[in-house]
Amino acid sequence: MIRISLAALLFAVSVPALAQDQAAVRAACQADFAKNCPGVRPGGGRLLACMHQKEASFSDGCKDALKAAQAQRPGNS
Repeated sequence: MIRISLAALLFAVSVPALAQDQAAVRAACQADFAKNCPGVRPGGGRLLACMHQKEASFSDGCKDALKAAQAQRPGNS
């Protein structure tokens, strides 16, 4: 369930398709989503909303991984 949820988050926040970035985000954020957003179903922006609502509870490592991945998107130089 967490892998599916994290995959939905990656899509929702438009993380680049680079496998390395996705793996880094998954590794850094999987436990945070399991702890802070249990039972939140992917789709409809629910995971993203949960993350924004509980942002202070997410680890710095997760936040940094998401920022780094987003910076790799085309147009975010």
